[in-house]
Amino acid sequence: MLKMMLVDDEKTVLQGISHILNKYCPNYEVISMVQSAAEALIILQDVCVDVVITDVKMPDMDGIELTKQIRTLYPQTEVVVLSGYDDFEFVRQTMKNGAYDYLLKPCHYQSILDILRKLEEGIVQRDKKAAISDEQEWFEKYTDYDNLKMAVVSVQGFIDSGFMEHLKQELKKGNMPKEYVECIAVDHHYVILFQHSLDVSAVRQRFYSYRQSLFQRGYSTNWAVADCHRGTVRLKQTFDFCVEMIDFLQFNEMTIVLDVEMYQKYVDKQKTQHFSHYFSSETVGKYLLNGDFEKLSHYLETKWSQLSHRDSFWDPKLLKNEAVKEVLYLEHQLMDHGLQPICGEFADYIEKINLLPTSRALLDWLKNMIMNIVTNLHVEGPTPQYIHVVKKYIETHYMEDLCLKTVSDTVFLNPWYFSTQFKKYMNITFSEYLNQVRVRMAKQFLRQRDLKVYQVAEMVGFQDAAYFSTVFKNVENMSPKDFQKTVS
Repeated sequence: MLKMMLVDDEKTVLQGISHILNKYCPNYEVISMVQSAAEALIILQDVCVDVVITDVKMPDMDGIELTKQIRTLYPQTEVVVLSGYDDFEFVRQTMKNGAYDYLLKPCHYQSILDILRKLEEGIVQRDKKAAISDEQEWFEKYTDYDNLKMAVVSVQGFIDSGFMEHLKQELKKGNMPKEYVECIAVDHHYVILFQHSLDVSAVRQRFYSYRQSLFQRGYSTNWAVADCHRGTVRLKQTFDFCVEMIDFLQFNEMTIVLDVEMYQKYVDKQKTQHFSHYFSSETVGKYLLNGDFEKLSHYLETKWSQLSHRDSFWDPKLLKNEAVKEVLYLEHQLMDHGLQPICGEFADYIEKINLLPTSRALLDWLKNMIMNIVTNLHVEGPTPQYIHVVKKYIETHYMEDLCLKTVSDTVFLNPWYFSTQFKKYMNITFSEYLNQVRVRMAKQFLRQRDLKVYQVAEMVGFQDAAYFSTVFKNVENMSPKDFQKTVS
């Protein structure tokens, strides 16, 4: 996100550029709009901006001098100048003074967007290089410390500017001030270096109390702790390993403070439990190809329940790799039968799997992908396969307490979407179709004169005999009793 200042002595120009930015770049923030260079310099003393867009011709101080002063005083701030067609000499002077680029008045919105996006990419790359340089310098600074330990902290969600201060306040508690060496932000993480003669497991409880205190302040954090060894490379390796442990915590939604010994135990246990033990794409494919959506629903619910109650945690890389293999196998299995199962937003599923933040999100994605396949499977003719499946399900379960959600769940569809699709292909609503099936079955039972109307009502899924009679009469134009008399 870019933070910008707009400078032009014409108010209409300021309003025009502001309108373009609000409409086409809502993630960019206009910090200030001013009508003189002097006012811009005063404001820049108190606020930081990424780019100043300024007119080249202004009274008192022009854009040439403003560009020169900004690039001298605030070298991290870029300048884009606005000029007319006859102002080339002014533009040349501003470029000489360090302006990033220029825009010709009147400004077309696409020209503004192109320059700003290019500028934003440059700032991101610049900041990344600076961070790498700072990180290397930092690791070199502490390479010869004895008994050095590292704790890496990651904050979930939005990180406000006050987090570092709150973290440092926590580090002042207990014995930490005696052991504390440094705390610095590195690549979206916070690294704490401290000297401690005991094993890192001995300080986990202390860090857990810090975590709880930060949680009460509204920060959800993950913590990983490890021993450091002498050498710049070793420090960098320790940091990378702590980040790997952080990823493990986040993927499994764990709230503990993790050290290397604990992490290794979790990983070793994971090696004996593969995703394929719980999920078989071959079985899923068989149910899909046979149209056994009821069995598929039961299979997935059973397996998902087993997965959610397992007593071990997933290695993110291992689970994602196994999930990719299962999805690939399922895709080829269905394609061998002339089906194109993965379409639309699921086309680039490998990238999507790698971006999923938790194991729960991965399992939800996999289930949604299967739902998407079900939705797009068709038999010959215009009616989707899931409509045929639902009709068959109603025929065999009409006597149960059926509702829209119960039936739509059998074919993995959202109830609202299923309702609209059912009406589209059947020309009647789900409730109307269910009532027709129940009335048809009731007519068979009513032929047995020993059955009372209220008994038949219960046998076909109605809990209220009066309501059953109303539905029956609406469908058959006569009451259940009258029908029973006609067949006696």
